[in-house]
Formats: sequence, C-alpha cells, structure tokens
Amino acid sequence: MVEDDPPVDKLSDEFPLLLTTGRRLDSFNTGVQTGGYTSPLRRPEELELSVADAEQLGLSDGQRARISSRRGSITAPVRIQRSLRRGLAFMTLHFPDQVETNVLTIDATDPRSGTAEFKASAIRVEKLPLAQPDPLTGHVAIPAR
Repeated sequence: MVEDDPPVDKLSDEFPLLLTTGRRLDSFNTGVQTGGYTSPLRRPEELELSVADAEQLGLSDGQRARISSRRGSITAPVRIQRSLRRGLAFMTLHFPDQVETNVLTIDATDPRSGTAEFKASAIRVEKLPLAQPDPLTGHVAIPAR
C-alpha cells in the first residue's frame, strides 16, 4: 500500500509557488546525446509561469525576475506557459552556466526510494525593476544576480 506523503518543502505566504524541475525535449539523457548539436527547440534557461501567476506578479515574457527559495535566490527571464496551472512553476537544469537552478532545490530524499526531492521546491517570484539608463552616462545597469 502506498501512502501519500506531501513534499517536505511546504508552500507558505512567503513561498507560495511550487517549482518543479525537469528536462526539455531537446536536452534528453543529460545532454550527452543532444549537447553536440543545435536544435530549433533549444532556448536559454528561463522560469516558466502560468498565465494567471504572471499576471498577478505583473510579469511578461522575457522580463527578468528574482526567484527565491528557503535555500537561495537566482535571477532568470520569465516565459509565460499556457499549459501550466496556477501555482506551479517550471525550470530546467540544463544550463548552470546561465542560471544555477539547483540553488533553489532541496536536498531532502524519499525515505523509501532514496530519490531526491528536487521536483518540489517552494519559491517566491519577484519582478525586477526594468534597467534604467544612468542620466549622466547613458549606460544601462543590469540588476545584480
């Protein structure tokens, strides 16, 4: 008999979204078979959000956001994904040189299987201010990671 045991990392007012991580179709098998070629499906790392969550947070496609869990924070561009339900966010872990997604994940494991619980991390997402040009130099400062 299997007993339901919810994720260790509980949602809260401070961390209201559930982040799940995974792979995209173009980067299967840890990239060993796919890393050596380009794909029209491949795109940079991003945080995928539901339409409802993006609207609530005031975020649009391509805008950068700070994503935080109880373990740390990263920044990434947002991609609105119509197939995601409200409250669920998705990121891959393919491009740690672009975004270190695993900074957000938990190191808990399932007591029976030993499987890591990195598929369920409570997060919050904050809209970063748009980069503004310096009035004296005209240079645009990129918000820090």
